[in-house]
Amino acid sequence: MSPLPAERLTLLVYVAMAATLALGVAVAVLAARLRAARRTYGRLLAGGDRGEDLLAAVARQVEAAERLRGKLDLVGRETAQLRQRVSSLVGTVGLTRYDALPDAVGQLSYSAAFLDEAGDGMVLSTINGRSETRSYAKPVRGGRSEHSLSDEERTAIAMAMGATNPNLASGVR
Repeated sequence: MSPLPAERLTLLVYVAMAATLALGVAVAVLAARLRAARRTYGRLLAGGDRGEDLLAAVARQVEAAERLRGKLDLVGRETAQLRQRVSSLVGTVGLTRYDALPDAVGQLSYSAAFLDEAGDGMVLSTINGRSETRSYAKPVRGGRSEHSLSDEERTAIAMAMGATNPNLASGVR
């Protein structure tokens, strides 16, 4: 076996030194990253800025989630109560004006239906004449009344219930 020439040996030494230097830099970078990971892990086990350990931090988060769940349940119940209250409020009004008496012109008489979402409420009719005015209020349940309804009252109920055809309004139950 013949010995390697000096130039080749010098080149191999330079290559080995470069590889050693690159590996040294890689070791330094990995050591810095390991130190940062150890520091983060230590803070995690020590409780971070609050000084509590990991189990205490998890327990605190679980308690906070349970408090939020309780508040969310309360908001849900209150929303359901409000929804129920709003559905029973007068939500729709139907109004029709007409000439009820031959001597009264100008459509001074009217029938107005005040209903909630279920079609419950009342229909109010006012008949205006030259010398007197008469008002009638009739209860409405589900868009129907136990009392006889005039065509105008049925029209007002149909309008309040969103019907465009007044024949859809119901009469006596």
